[in-house]
Amino acid sequence: MSEAETAYPRLPGTWRSGLAFLLGMILPGRLRRRLYRAVLGYEIDRTAVLGPCFLRVQKLTLGPGAKIGAFTFIRNVREVRIGEEARIGTFNWIYGMIGPTDRHFLNEHDRTPDFIMEEQSSLTSRHIVDCTNRVRIGAFSTVAGFYTQILTHGIDPVENRQTSKPVEIGRYCLLGTGSVILKGAVVPDGTVLGAGSVFRGAPTVTHALYSGVPAEFIRKMPEDAAYFHRTQGTVD
Repeated sequence: MSEAETAYPRLPGTWRSGLAFLLGMILPGRLRRRLYRAVLGYEIDRTAVLGPCFLRVQKLTLGPGAKIGAFTFIRNVREVRIGEEARIGTFNWIYGMIGPTDRHFLNEHDRTPDFIMEEQSSLTSRHIVDCTNRVRIGAFSTVAGFYTQILTHGIDPVENRQTSKPVEIGRYCLLGTGSVILKGAVVPDGTVLGAGSVFRGAPTVTHALYSGVPAEFIRKMPEDAAYFHRTQGTVD
């Protein structure tokens, strides 16, 4: 385990996370927040909304007005930081891998299995997020629809080993339903990603429509479009 990782609290036992989840299903929101603070040691703002969910991470910060919806599972992640008014919907699966194993990622000393959502960002419902390495969703960005996958690790066929790279999603992005974001991707600010697309690499054109398998630049979007100038993350 690296020096950076030892600075974090220990990962809570599965039984503690399971107990909080089960008791949280029958408690009202105010008491549920207190339960997760007391049993798991997490930082949860009094204005945050926390549904009955399974949380087994080293450190969690849920900011003012932030939300984690019911039956979302987050496990084996070093740090989860949900910014002000950022939202995770229901039935999401977010997982990682803390520390090297005896087989994988032995040479990746800077790997950080973190999940960060900046202010007013949104992860809607039934998505899968692989936090083997860091995933950051920028402010006011939306992972929309259902069944999008964000992947930070996979098999390198040349080296014949598992490798990981972080994924960075810029500000004011709109990712369409059923998209796949591959390891190492850097999604530029103001990207609109077509439904069912596979995004990879780090294109530099901002405020643009990308679409396809793999996703390619289609056209520029007007930078004065209302979506790019929202002051409220949710779209009515």
